[in-house]
Amino acid sequence: MSDAIDSSQPSLPLPAAILLIEVALACVMAIRPPAIVRVGASALLLWTCVYAAVSYTLGKPDDDYALGSTVLGTLILNILLFTWLIPDPLHDIRYLQDSAPLTEKPFFTRICYAACIHHNWRLIGTNAQVANVPPPFRGTRAQYLLLRLRQICVSLVALDVIEAFVHSHLHLYTPGVNDAHFPQGVVGYLMRAGCMAVWLTMSYMILKLSYCVLSFSAVAAFLWTPADWPELFGSWSDAYTVRRLWGRVWHQVLRRHFSRWGKLAVRTLGVPRGTFLSSQLQVHAAFLASALLHCVGDVALCHDARYFGRISCAFFLLNGVAITFEDIVIALARKAGVRGSTRATRILGYVWVCAWFTWAGRLYQEPMYAAGMGLVPTLPYSPTRNIVLPFM
Repeated sequence: MSDAIDSSQPSLPLPAAILLIEVALACVMAIRPPAIVRVGASALLLWTCVYAAVSYTLGKPDDDYALGSTVLGTLILNILLFTWLIPDPLHDIRYLQDSAPLTEKPFFTRICYAACIHHNWRLIGTNAQVANVPPPFRGTRAQYLLLRLRQICVSLVALDVIEAFVHSHLHLYTPGVNDAHFPQGVVGYLMRAGCMAVWLTMSYMILKLSYCVLSFSAVAAFLWTPADWPELFGSWSDAYTVRRLWGRVWHQVLRRHFSRWGKLAVRTLGVPRGTFLSSQLQVHAAFLASALLHCVGDVALCHDARYFGRISCAFFLLNGVAITFEDIVIALARKAGVRGSTRATRILGYVWVCAWFTWAGRLYQEPMYAAGMGLVPTLPYSPTRNIVLPFM
């Protein structure tokens, strides 16, 4: 597993592979074929995604994992969603500002709309927009671009400082090596938790920076309006439970998949909706889908299907367990007469969420570093490491 990159792997021909899969999926959605054709086409596309994950490399472990989880993993979930879970997406999904049904539009227009639905992660502006999306920006285009530009600058500075710490202290993140640098007891736990919090913040800043650059470019090019690109993350003040952090604060780009998988699980098992069991079943179905997505990254990172789930699976599945645990505790507290949302309970909730992620984050980060990830900074140049640190 330490040999994360196989030099014999060919470079991935992105236009010939990824774009071909996306165009093929859009065509299947636009043609609206019979079920047997749709299932056969989806099986071929799924096999192509898996083959690409195993067979190709971008030359860097971090990029390979991102290729597998962010690109190919998302493609797999989209194929399953738009061919199995939503057999006729152009019939079920419509844009609210367009009165004409998508099914009545010309064929090539339907392909374009299918591609838009595919890449409209949160289905913004449609009748199927996911829940808890932050409110749309209400200002002018110039104000939106100024906001995004400010966020890009802040994110760049913050990411540079954080990466400078992480990559100057890789011994604190390397499995086995880091044990020698943390003392036993509470002090050691707090030091380890602080390092993990820094690493989690770095992951957050990478996602935020990427979204800010993408939304700035799309709005600046007059391809979309500011309302089409609301904030990627919700308010961190809502993160006083693990459930709320994942459901309200963290990005919503996969929620359309999770809600469908959850509803399918409830319907298949015949569990009454609105019950505690239904809620828990949907939570665990969602994290199972999330684990599947990131396990494709495991395969792409190690170029071996036998590594499916060895890096990412435990972390995401255990988050479902954490939510079940806190739901039970909250239910018992309410029966004991504890009021739902007070300042004291929120503070306790923030402590619990911080403690959970700084502990559980190791289950995700350490296998990554053992597989060769995290050794190369994201930013190509670091003023902090090249200018500031040498004078300290």
